[in-house]
Amino acid sequence: MRYETVSVVADDIVPSNSAGETVSVQSDSRQAVSSKAVIRNLFGSLEQKGVRYCHWKSNIRLEETLAAAEDIDLLVDKRDAELFYTALLENGFKLALSRSGIGHPGVFHAFGLDEASAELVHVHAYFQIVSGDSLVKNYRLPVERSLLEHTRYVLGVKVPLAEAELVLFALRIALKHTNPIEILMANRHYQRITKELRWLREAANAERAEALCTAWFPSIDPLLFRQLLDAIEAERAVIRRAVLGWRVARRLRGLRRLSPMLAAVSRFWRALSLFANRLRRRKDLVLQNGGLIVALVGPKAVGKSTISQELENRLGLHLDILRIHAGKPPPTAVTLLPRLLVPAARLLFSNERAGEYEKLERRQKKRYSLLYILRMTFLAYDRRKLLNRALRAATGGSIVISDRYPSECVGTIDSCCFDEEALAKCSSALSRWLMSQERALCKGLPRPGLLLCLEAPIETTIERDARRLKHDGPDAAAVLRRWELESRPKCSGTPEIGIDTSRPLEETVRTVVRAVWAAL
Repeated sequence: MRYETVSVVADDIVPSNSAGETVSVQSDSRQAVSSKAVIRNLFGSLEQKGVRYCHWKSNIRLEETLAAAEDIDLLVDKRDAELFYTALLENGFKLALSRSGIGHPGVFHAFGLDEASAELVHVHAYFQIVSGDSLVKNYRLPVERSLLEHTRYVLGVKVPLAEAELVLFALRIALKHTNPIEILMANRHYQRITKELRWLREAANAERAEALCTAWFPSIDPLLFRQLLDAIEAERAVIRRAVLGWRVARRLRGLRRLSPMLAAVSRFWRALSLFANRLRRRKDLVLQNGGLIVALVGPKAVGKSTISQELENRLGLHLDILRIHAGKPPPTAVTLLPRLLVPAARLLFSNERAGEYEKLERRQKKRYSLLYILRMTFLAYDRRKLLNRALRAATGGSIVISDRYPSECVGTIDSCCFDEEALAKCSSALSRWLMSQERALCKGLPRPGLLLCLEAPIETTIERDARRLKHDGPDAAAVLRRWELESRPKCSGTPEIGIDTSRPLEETVRTVVRAVWAAL
């Protein structure tokens, strides 16, 4: 156990015994057994550098936090900002920001990767305490220095004194009951709130908490503070909490950072942004140093779609991810009508299917029908539009995961279909013009930032294809036919990493996540 002597809590609030003597605050310095190595290393760096910090809220779930199941909510003395940033960067954390500009002043996000599990760790850092409703956080609670000067250790992490955490918890919950939407959000899983309140009340001295609240916020008298705690503990007392919430908000109006009108505008914009993100199934946070196009390439049935999904599951839990399929780009306004006719054309002209042109004897002839040339030109147009959109998203900070990607080698899957010899053999002026258009559309495409070349033995891919649920069933011949066409990726100037997908899936996914995180 570790002990820390506390002489001052807030000006003249001092933990003492019945004789009025100052007492020591017992602190628990045990390490959580399930904590992630990257989190332990970060806290070790903060201690080593002498950074004044504390994990300032939700410490009832501190063990889950150390296991990366919860965000790490750190309050840091702004005088130690440089040391704090250094500790983050030295431990592999990357800074993040809001894609739609709905962040809060003095607050930022950072993400690190736990190497063992290949899971992201989310640090939510505060240089100043802004609180209130979930969207705007319109109240600045200027108690940071007092909070940081009097801490205790729990599971090896600095946390506030229980009385201080209880005061801030009560005010935070009260300020979340000032509008209908926030009331609904706060009461969805209200059992967590009552559980945390009981935990804090058991750990804190009630009289010292009341005195501390009055010292920090003179307008919140002890009677109001007690009423607030009782209302929070009574799960069904929603109306009483709303009334007390308005009373607290009015008494703290001098701590508002925005006027009521500006707060309403900010709330509307934030709600609209979050709704749009949810509608598009996107996240708001992106890395500050920009995003990346990650291309997953390789033969049929090596696991491109599976790895793409797993990447989204791991990184997309917190960060904005855009998944695309460069081999099957969605139709654009120009190509929508012609592409609607493709299924009918496949039935009427079975010899004109793309698979037929993948056969060696057909490729060697280099003779193509007008229907096939037209379709490939439309596909090249749609693919170019899709990849330009992917580049814009990556430039804005998003991580773009592409299933398949065009190569610079003519004739490979998803790449330019027609070379000079094909043009020379074509007798139709219209067909030659369309071929030239397709070749032009395939030039100068955005390059991926990372090329992951997935590999597996041919026997493994055939076996996997046999287990896949497809409307036309397994096709071993197609796997063999496309092996060569999909095994020659070429993107000059792009880092390439070979990934053996014949290993267990979890091992493969961890390797891929580490490779992507290192490239970001």
